[in-house]
Amino acid sequence: MSVEPLLDRLGDRDVDRQASLGGAIRERRLAGELTLVALAERSGLSQPFLSQVENGRATPSMDSLYRIASALGTTPQGLFGDHDDRVLAPAAARANDPAVRSIDTAGESLRRLLLPGSAPFHVIELVGLATDFLEEWHHDGFEALYVLAGPIEVEVDGEITELTTGDFFSYPSNLPHRYRSPLGRAARVLLIETDVGHA
Repeated sequence: MSVEPLLDRLGDRDVDRQASLGGAIRERRLAGELTLVALAERSGLSQPFLSQVENGRATPSMDSLYRIASALGTTPQGLFGDHDDRVLAPAAARANDPAVRSIDTAGESLRRLLLPGSAPFHVIELVGLATDFLEEWHHDGFEALYVLAGPIEVEVDGEITELTTGDFFSYPSNLPHRYRSPLGRAARVLLIETDVGHA
């Protein structure tokens, strides 16, 4: 199945996704009674950059997004749907469901959150991968990748593993990691992850 129609449908919502991500960060920050300056200190990111993210004028990289989420006491996926009751009942995530949250990260893949952020683990479809390795990141927990459309390369703690369609790979996510694919927008990966609180 071609990934282009999915990307086209999702591409129409880029601005909405950026605003939604920024709004979720702002909501979490205000709920924790944090100023932008305090969030900047906790995350190690600049206050002007965080302001741009919250206002939908900048898109954070995955490393920056993990730093923001950690400073807010959650995960990137946990920024969305913490009060979503779907986690307590059987639920389907349809391919064209506008209710499925998506996170767009700077120069990286579109991340479709197939489970609410409050679930005990996260299932994310990565739609498209960068063709070159970008900044590596690390966070608490454990990750597993199932390649839906490859090949892809995964670098974990400096070691590169080549994977093709149907391959599976897992690793502790506290090790620096990143991925790329010569397929670019056509690459697709199913990512399953936990954090320490749920592992």
